[in-house]
Amino acid sequence: MTYPSQYEKEMTLKGGEIILFRPVRDGDVPLIKDFYNSLSERTKYLRFFTPKKEAREDRIRRFATVDYITSMVIVAEYKGELVGIARYDWEEEEQYLELAETIRDDWQGKGLGTQLFLYMIDVARDNNYTSMTALILDENKKPFAILKKTVGNLKLKYERNFIMATFDI
Repeated sequence: MTYPSQYEKEMTLKGGEIILFRPVRDGDVPLIKDFYNSLSERTKYLRFFTPKKEAREDRIRRFATVDYITSMVIVAEYKGELVGIARYDWEEEEQYLELAETIRDDWQGKGLGTQLFLYMIDVARDNNYTSMTALILDENKKPFAILKKTVGNLKLKYERNFIMATFDI
């Protein structure tokens, strides 16, 4: 699939930092590995639901392989480092678009998560999707704050210690 350069966009955070949002590229595997290894154990647990020490090379490579339509990864890059990553995947069997996002610990609270989330919505809309679903640990309050602030039509489904939040985009 051809790299969609139309999704490259600079965003300015509330602190004045200029972040490049762009689709993932094959050559990003080392950057993704560095990003993952920079995350705290708590952030890894909240995002991946299990405390994994290191990501395996084959999983990172698979993560970076997308078709840019049914699977999309947008990275947030600052001075050559990844500071945030968002991904969506069309789940054919369940018939929904699943969204997941991770912000590096030292970049949390700067508005990056909200900006990246809103940008993923724009990209999904551009690819003709009309709703998204996020699976969130019930103890993870930050994603709910972002969702409540940005989308008003949340449908919540509770399952054990997870919440499936679905919303129109």
